[in-house]
Amino acid sequence: MATWVSGMSTMETMTDLESGRSPGPQAPGPVSIVMLVYNEAEVIEHVVRGFHEAIGRRLPGSQFIVAEDGSRDGTTEILRRLADELGLTLTHRDERRGYTRALRDALALARHDLVLFSDSDGQHDPADFWRLARRIPYCDMVIGFKQPRRDPLYRLAMSRVFNRLVGVLFKLRFHDVNCGFRLMRRALVEDLLRDEWRMRACTFTEFTIRAFYKGYAIQEVPIRHLPRPFGESRGVPVAGIPRNVLHILREFRAMRRRIKETGRA
Repeated sequence: MATWVSGMSTMETMTDLESGRSPGPQAPGPVSIVMLVYNEAEVIEHVVRGFHEAIGRRLPGSQFIVAEDGSRDGTTEILRRLADELGLTLTHRDERRGYTRALRDALALARHDLVLFSDSDGQHDPADFWRLARRIPYCDMVIGFKQPRRDPLYRLAMSRVFNRLVGVLFKLRFHDVNCGFRLMRRALVEDLLRDEWRMRACTFTEFTIRAFYKGYAIQEVPIRHLPRPFGESRGVPVAGIPRNVLHILREFRAMRRRIKETGRA
């Protein structure tokens, strides 16, 4: 069974970042940064430059993978320009693949021992990478949890119920099991890529459950959650929530059955 540890205190990590220190026993080697992007023209240049400056320039040799998935708002053109300037690994599809397929394709390109995934909406602070880097020597994956979370009240309520449901059904406790800001060992990523992922929504929830039942050690640490700088959330629209809830509950039931029969998700 996997190891779960809550990670360091909020006060400890806040103090590290406010003092300007890179919080870790030693700086990690180069990392593979992975982002998925869809219709983020208003913010994507700011986000990419921020991660390149905060991580890529400080860890020479790092790889920056951006998977652009059928945007129609000028995002592609911005990323092509940045790819030439910053040396990004850019993948583009004219037709949308969907989150799960795009994520698998992007993660498969990672070549460094550590893989950082971040959402591309500008709500994650790239400096929080160092909080995760401090814990990764002691585990296989570090998940951020937003402290405080800057979302509408209905999303806060849904997230709380969802995380408690996952805890009850799968016996693992995380503040934000589906968080789109996490640092992982490539060995874990490669192992999970050999599995068939079944969930089209809350993909990182399935990813976390699979890792847990494969015996990987997982920790979590608090991270900042910034207000979205432009536009509305690219999360599941309100109208699509009932359909996705039914899909998630159906897949949770199937996962519980597989775990009971085989000990794996």
